[in-house]
Amino acid sequence: MLTTQSYLVAMCIYLAAAFAGLLLIRRSWFPETLTRTAGLVLGLVAGLLFTPAFPGSEVPTMAPALIVVIFNALFGGGLETALNPALWLLSGLAAGALVGGWWAGRRKQAGN
Repeated sequence: MLTTQSYLVAMCIYLAAAFAGLLLIRRSWFPETLTRTAGLVLGLVAGLLFTPAFPGSEVPTMAPALIVVIFNALFGGGLETALNPALWLLSGLAAGALVGGWWAGRRKQAGN
């Protein structure tokens, strides 16, 4: 069973790896100055990586929503158990896309 300390360590490692992956994607896929579309795509990736969800109603800890949706759909009881985390994931994707597009557009306007 997971202790509180091991859960926090695992989540910190996951968040650090997701942030490093996001930085690598930013540097390798996009130009130095982000366009609004590039910011939107980068925001989608950030929303995909950073959105949390509860694996089930009886579980008190959170996990990355992408992992929860995949594991609940494949191993946890089908699409019924994956629906609520999928809604969280979709809202995280939408929020990430909006913030990424807005941020890139704001930075582009400030540079002009």
